[in-house]
Order: sequence, then C-alpha cells, then structure tokens
Amino acid sequence: MSDAQRILLLSVVVGVVTGLVIVCFHVAIELLAWQVLDAETNPFLRVLLPALGAAAAALLVRYLLPASRGSGIVHTKSALFVSNGYIPASAVPGKFAACWLSIGTGTPLGPEDPSLLMGAGIASTVGRLFELPRRAMRLVAPIGAAAGIAAAFNTPITGVLFVMEEVVAAWDAAVLGSIVLASVSAVVVTRMFLGDAPLFRVPELEVVLDPAVLLGLAALGVAAGLFATIYVQGVAIIRQRTGQYIHRWPGVAPAAAGALAGLAGLWLPEVLGPGYAAMDAALHRQYPWQEMAVLGGVKLVVAALAFGAGVPGGLFAPTLFLGVMVGGTVGGLLPEFAGFASAPLVMFILAGMAGVFAGVFRAPMTAIFMVFEVSGSSAIIVPAMITATLALLVARTFHPRSLLDLVADEEGAVLTSARQQREDEPLRIEEALGRTTLPVLTGHETIGEARDRVGAAAFGLLCRDGRWLAVPRESLEEASAAERASEPLALHEGWIPLAVAHLDEPLDVALRRLAGQPVVPVVSRLAPATLEGLVTVPDVHAAYGIRAASD
Repeated sequence: MSDAQRILLLSVVVGVVTGLVIVCFHVAIELLAWQVLDAETNPFLRVLLPALGAAAAALLVRYLLPASRGSGIVHTKSALFVSNGYIPASAVPGKFAACWLSIGTGTPLGPEDPSLLMGAGIASTVGRLFELPRRAMRLVAPIGAAAGIAAAFNTPITGVLFVMEEVVAAWDAAVLGSIVLASVSAVVVTRMFLGDAPLFRVPELEVVLDPAVLLGLAALGVAAGLFATIYVQGVAIIRQRTGQYIHRWPGVAPAAAGALAGLAGLWLPEVLGPGYAAMDAALHRQYPWQEMAVLGGVKLVVAALAFGAGVPGGLFAPTLFLGVMVGGTVGGLLPEFAGFASAPLVMFILAGMAGVFAGVFRAPMTAIFMVFEVSGSSAIIVPAMITATLALLVARTFHPRSLLDLVADEEGAVLTSARQQREDEPLRIEEALGRTTLPVLTGHETIGEARDRVGAAAFGLLCRDGRWLAVPRESLEEASAAERASEPLALHEGWIPLAVAHLDEPLDVALRRLAGQPVVPVVSRLAPATLEGLVTVPDVHAAYGIRAASD
C-alpha cells in the first residue's frame, strides 16, 4: 500500500476517532454547564464558579499539562510548518479537561478552536503509531484539524475550507482529499450521536436584494469590519497588558476574568459559555435590536478579557455571537429609516455572522460557506459575500494583521498565513528573462555554417525532435579542424542536453536547472520548439535583487 493510500485510509480513522472525542467533549460541557449555570443557583456561586473554573483550567495547562497551552490553531500550524506533524498526545486530554472546566463553568469562549487542536493531536498520534514518513506526518495535523472543526460545527465544508484557507494557507492537492474524508467522517459520527440538525434552527429565510437592502448590507459590512477591528485590538491589548501578571500570578488574571463574566451573567446570562442558545433565539426574533446591541457589547468585553487573560477556550463561538448581534442590531435598526422597511432580519443576522468572522479571522470563504451550511439555504451566499468582503477590507485597513497572527506572535511563533502567501508570491521565470541571446541553429546547416553562425559565442542552441541542446563552439571548431566542415550538422557526444522551463513556473525551477547546465531555454507551452527567452545565473540574481561582487 502506498503512502497516499495509507493517508486516505487513516483519514477515515482520524475522522471517526475525532468525531467520538468531540461528541464526548460537547456532552461533558453541557452536563457541567447544566449544573453550574442553573438560574436557581445562589448568585454568589454563579460569580464564584466561573472564576474558579477559569483559574483551575489555566493552572491545569500551566503546571500539569503544558502541551495543551496556547491556541489550538497556532499549535496545528506549528505542527505543519515547524515540527513535522508532531503534537504531543497529552495535548488532547489536556485541552479536553481544561476547556471542559472553563467553558462548562461559564467562561464566554467556545469549543471549536480546542476541537481543532484535539483533532490535530489525534491525527498526529495516529500517524506516529503507523510510522508515517516525514512528508506524510506534516500533512496529518491539518487532516485532524479539519475533522475537529467539522465535528464542532457539524459542518463538513466549513471544516475543509478553514483548514485549507488558514491552517494550510494554500490549496494543496496532496492533502485536500484526505481533509475532505476526515471532515465527512467526523460529521457522520457526530450526527449519529447528536443528530443531524444544524448548529442553529434557522427559520425560513427571506432574501431581498433591492437597492435599499444592498445599501444596508454594505453598511453592515462596514460595521462588522469596525467591530472586528475593535475586537482584535482589544484582545491584543489585554494580552500585552496582562502578560507579565499571568506569568507572575498564573491563576489571578483568569480568575478575575471569570468573576467578571459571572457578574455580567447575573444580568445577562446569554453572554456566558459559547452562547449558542442566545444566537438561536436572536435568529427567531426573540430580542429587540437594542438588547442585541447590549448583548454584543458585553460579550465583546467579557470574551476579550477571558481570552486575553489566558483562559483556555476558543474564539470561534464568541466571534459568531458578535456577528449575530451586530447583524441583528443593524437589521433591526434599518427599518426605522425610510426606504429600509423591506430589510429581512434573519438575512442580516446571518450576513453579520459572516462579516465579523471574516474580519476577525481573515477567512472570507470559510465565513461565506459557514453561514450557508448553518442556514441550509444557498440564497444567503450573495448577502454573506457582500458583508464578508467589505468587513475584510475595512478590518485590514484599520488593522492589517489577523487575530491568529497576533496570537502566534504573543506565543512566540512566526507562522505563515494565507494573506502573507498571497502578498509574497514567489517570483516567476518571466520576471527573470534577461537580455542574454545565443545563436539558434536550424539543424539544416553544415558544421562549418554552424560554426560561423555561433561565432564568438560560447555555444549555440539547437532544437531537434522536441529536445533543446547546447552546441559548444569548441566541438564545432574541432570538427572543422578535422576537415568535416562540409558535413551535415549531426548529434555529437560533446553536445549538452538542456532542460527547459516555462514563463509561468516559479523561478526556483530555473535555479535548479542552472545547477547542471549553463543556460535555461524558456519555451512556449503551446509550441515547445518556440524559444521565449533565456535565463542565466546572473538573470536569477538580478530578479532576486542580488548584486554581483563587482557592483
């Protein structure tokens, strides 16, 4: 069995195991939350328990299970780009236990990011058990990550897109099939135990795209981008300000953040935990826009404080919560202005979810298809595209770096991102075509005529039977000296076969060719006998901005 076949088979195993673990994770959180966040619990305990849960979770990952510290996404990207797919097996139970304690006791964070790390950790462990080679081990972490995200959201497409868009940061055909298999397998297992209902019960969706509503969606996109910027900057500032205190007094900042969340939960219990029930209620018009604005503002503060203080948990659920409330606020406010009476609230809520998600994580494709899978209606795709695109543009204008980049920096990791890869694309061969010219022989000359055409050049070029060859001047002169100048030009043992390249290929291709030949012919893909130009070592240096020693 080939490595590719083994990875495909193991992808199904990883998806099944990850699905089972995430089912247990969700059930454990719900059971603990049902005990702790009961409305009849003593108000003092409703403040104390989130503080104790946050502190206990933070201390657990600091002292007992350090492999589960930090962001799950950063862990997974590190495994892909740095540690050859290695994630310690202890990261899975550590992240499970810590986030069960923090989220189950009311910390306003979500289970999706931890689920991503648990899936990646399971995949890494399975890969080591089956002794996969290094190249395959680097690919197993994103395979498990997709399974974790898909199981957490119950959305297979979202899992695939987020991992390809942000974790892998490229569309890698070598891993795409395995990611899809793992994602689907995890969702199948999750639906067997938790049902096939989507994350939210979205009511019948009415999509209106008249000019007034399009203008409202544009306004929502701008608002979502601004809100995402405030959120990202708030988290970054809090993490910077509390960093030294977290190291000096590890449990104090998490306990304070948990206590503040519990205090806010006395008046607004919807802000505690992931907040799925509140998002579902907003989709069913159970809150006026004024209350949604308050819920969004309070959730932003308590979630930023919790994550900034180092409480274990993820930012996916809070980001969706903020998107729902921003969309509901804008959608509820618009009908009060003339000309916006037709603005459908549910459409704005879902579009707001896509907008804030795209602004925070800089993953617009994931945001668009996430709301499509959540709503079950393709009609939401166009509104989501409008808000996600505008929110992304606004967020990047005011804060060029994504939340994940900031978290990676704070954790001391320098990792690639999809945005960086798009902006720092590799140079292409077309950018290195120099002014080097060499005589091109037709193949019909005599040896003497070929020698005269090459002249003072080191060699000439010849294309024969689709193969390009370098014809050294010395070989032509030697043949002429042996009184063969009148003979037809024929293959000679001194001629050098040349590997060719094409204009659209990375410049690295030409550089590799030049390690074994003096020049690289750049030919047309449609007509291999047509020479587009030549690339030499000085041409490559010039394209990279490397000056010669004499300059």
